[in-house]
Order: sequence, then C-alpha cells, then structure tokens
Amino acid sequence: MGKAEETKARVERAALTLFVARSVAETTTRQIALAASIAEGTIYRYFPSKEQLALDMFLRHHRALAEALDEAHRPHKELRPKIEAIVHRYCDWADQDWTLFAYHLLNQHAFLARVPDDVPNPVNIAREVIGQAMKAGEIPRRDIDLAAASAIGVVLQAATYKVYGRFEGPLSAHARFFADAAWAVLAVKEK
Repeated sequence: MGKAEETKARVERAALTLFVARSVAETTTRQIALAASIAEGTIYRYFPSKEQLALDMFLRHHRALAEALDEAHRPHKELRPKIEAIVHRYCDWADQDWTLFAYHLLNQHAFLARVPDDVPNPVNIAREVIGQAMKAGEIPRRDIDLAAASAIGVVLQAATYKVYGRFEGPLSAHARFFADAAWAVLAVKEK
C-alpha cells in the first residue's frame, strides 16, 4: 500500500470510528483529521466532503455485504441451508470488523434512499432467496416483503442490541439461534 492509499485508509478508519461514536452529523472534519493525524485539508484530497466520505464508505460496505451474502447461499439448493449460510456469513461479516458493521447498521436510514438501483443490496438477496422458496413450495406464500423483513429482523435487531450494549461477544456465537429463528419465522403457517 502506497502512502496515499495508507493516508486515505487512516482517514476512513478515523471517520468510521467517530461516525459510530458521535454520528456523521456530529462529527467534524477537524475531528477526523485529528484522529487520523493529518491536516484537515488532506481529507479533501480524497473526498469532496464529509458527507461524500460517509456515503462512499456506506456504499462500499453495502455492496460488499450483499456480494458476500449472495456468494454464501449460492452453493445450496434448499431454503434451510441457504438461511444458515446467509446468517453465518452475516454474523461473520459483522464480527470481522464490528466498527464498520455498526456504522452500516446505524446509518441505513440516512443512506439507503441514495443507493443506486444497480448496486447489490443485502435485503434484495434475502428477498430473492425467500421468493424462490415460496415459488418452490418450501415455505407458505405470503407477502414477500413482510416475510423478508421478519426474517432479516431476527438478526438485525439483535445486531442493533449489540451496538447499544445490550449484549456482548461475537454475533457468530449466536448464528445457529438466528438461523433457527429466521427459519421459524418463514416456515410458520397462517391459520
């Protein structure tokens, strides 16, 4: 890694840490520069604004997470192992860089509307897998968005609890529980 790439990575890591601790809105470029041990103007060599820095990091993570989830489920033919693969990859992804994961989780409301349609989306991966399972008769047919939101919520809400200190330790330690819970949500039959 060259000096420029190293500096850019320091800026991103400093910003990421501050964005999680204080929020994007409450973090200044001066604080980012201090945390990265650079002059404030150096940030603008790499990013036109703090907001663009925040969006770029979100989009890069969003795409990479979607691609990882897609890759995880592809080798499997049936829904249950697909769910397990997706949940395990999601939890491993979170544990690999918790700060980046927490940043993505905490800033969805600010950036999801700005994700271009052609960018892979983690939610769409889950939605497609669930839709295929409904068509194949593996799970009952119902509103696909409600089913996807419910299954995703099993893991997402737990991750949110972890961000706010409600439990500690790696998400992957609970992956089996999350996968079983997501399966239960999807397989439940309406009365």
